[in-house]
Amino acid sequence: MELYEEEAEHLGPEFDTTRHACRSAIAKSSALHHLAHYSSGVFDFGVDVLGDPPPPPGALPGGTRRDELKRLGRHLAFQVTALDRVLQEARTGRLIRTVLHTEEGALFCDSVVPTEHVVGLVLDHADPGPLFGHPAVDAADRAVAELATALRAELSLGSLNPGGWETFGGVVPLPARVDVTPHVAVAGDALDVCLDALQDRDLHLVAHVAGGEVRTLVDRLADPALGPFFKQIAVEARRRFYHGFARELGELATRLNRAVRPAVGGLLVRAVLDVEMGAIYYYRLAAGEYVVGVTIDQSRVGEADGRMSALAERLRGAL
Repeated sequence: MELYEEEAEHLGPEFDTTRHACRSAIAKSSALHHLAHYSSGVFDFGVDVLGDPPPPPGALPGGTRRDELKRLGRHLAFQVTALDRVLQEARTGRLIRTVLHTEEGALFCDSVVPTEHVVGLVLDHADPGPLFGHPAVDAADRAVAELATALRAELSLGSLNPGGWETFGGVVPLPARVDVTPHVAVAGDALDVCLDALQDRDLHLVAHVAGGEVRTLVDRLADPALGPFFKQIAVEARRRFYHGFARELGELATRLNRAVRPAVGGLLVRAVLDVEMGAIYYYRLAAGEYVVGVTIDQSRVGEADGRMSALAERLRGAL
């Protein structure tokens, strides 16, 4: 399908290499349908293979699907900035990648530097597939992550490994340790299933939330092997943060769903808030019910996501 490009009036030659990188990314990936670049929440340019005709001469702006996607990208860039401030309390670094996965598509917002974001979109994926491991969604996710890393390289900055894709499946095991009993902050019907999913290697905290209340919360944050991740914050302080954030995540998911659904379609069923040190995962189970997971190791973000996908399937059957 033919590549369509759109640019803002303020664009200058300083964006040439960035535009070339975005064109190359969407040309190489058959999964990606749309890519846009934003600076401080302002649309710079976009490339897509949506197949929509260009607007006729003299047409008023704002009425096309591309206009809708630009508005969504701006909204997402501002949401990411606000979320980044909230997540700073956990002392796990900046928010570098956001995934919003619906029943019909997925949207990705990856940070290059704090004021620069690339937003990618995959629409109408061919089959339902697993939430983590869906071929089209994962391919688009990797493409946007690689693009963000390439744009950082233009600035002589190293990779933040968004999505943990660079280390997926090849992480060196943690050093030998004594076995530690998981901490149970809140017990509930999902306790046994959540405990089974916990791992000191990748999935460090799991919470089951229903009706606006945390029904189960278990973690392995106090494992000695994770000691290096707690030089700036105490285990109990991070545990309290995740308890509060897990409860609030349902309302955040509702707001994001409301913003994303008109352009992408379907309910929001999975969200990933990927920070410099790990990620927070949201998996929808039913109306008002979801499971939250946390890893604090960036190299294991992909493995923890896969474990969360399996956990969500088990919980749907068990509950």
